[in-house]
Amino acid sequence: MGELWRCNLNALKCLAVSLVIGLALFPVQAASQPSPQPPNMMDMLNKEAKANDIAGIHAYSQDLVRMLVGNSAGPATAASLTDRLARAEFMARNGKRKLIPEADIAQAFNALMTEIGAPNSLAANIDAVHSNRIAFESSLPAMISQKENGNYCNPGEAVFVLEMMIENVGRPLAPTPDSAPKTFVAAINPPVRVRLEQFSANHSRSEVTEIFNRLFNVFRI
Repeated sequence: MGELWRCNLNALKCLAVSLVIGLALFPVQAASQPSPQPPNMMDMLNKEAKANDIAGIHAYSQDLVRMLVGNSAGPATAASLTDRLARAEFMARNGKRKLIPEADIAQAFNALMTEIGAPNSLAANIDAVHSNRIAFESSLPAMISQKENGNYCNPGEAVFVLEMMIENVGRPLAPTPDSAPKTFVAAINPPVRVRLEQFSANHSRSEVTEIFNRLFNVFRI
């Protein structure tokens, strides 16, 4: 069990470098692979997470929303979600709102699966939330607050973990030698992201917007 846990964490970390910040900067296409990204982009996201001023938190929130939404819901929705997230993040950092429990992230993810008609095999539990969260603890120490907050997250952290679940849940591992880190199969797109893109292509922008609004409502953002 311990070895499987370490392999899963290694897999998530391997995915981070090639995928995470690519989503922050480029729209996600269901039929294409993420472009290679500069190695310092993870550092940039971690640096943004350190911001305590309103402008800095807004920039941080904007990148997180861009990762989650891509071009699915349009610029007006992205701007609205950014403002909501930035306000919630600022309030949380100043002790003026509650943090978000891992259980709410699982609830939001599973609600999204229902909305887009994903199979039950793509449902996730709190353990999946927690593993996706702590996988990035060393890479994003300014964002991942597990040591300080236990099973509770800051709003921006919750959105990031939700995005990582969209990219990771249901994505198979490639067989590699025992001495090598486990990595994701590059030729297979994340099944949840593919379904989300398909839903976006087959529904109106207002319907897609409503999905993201409901996700933020679960987080009380």
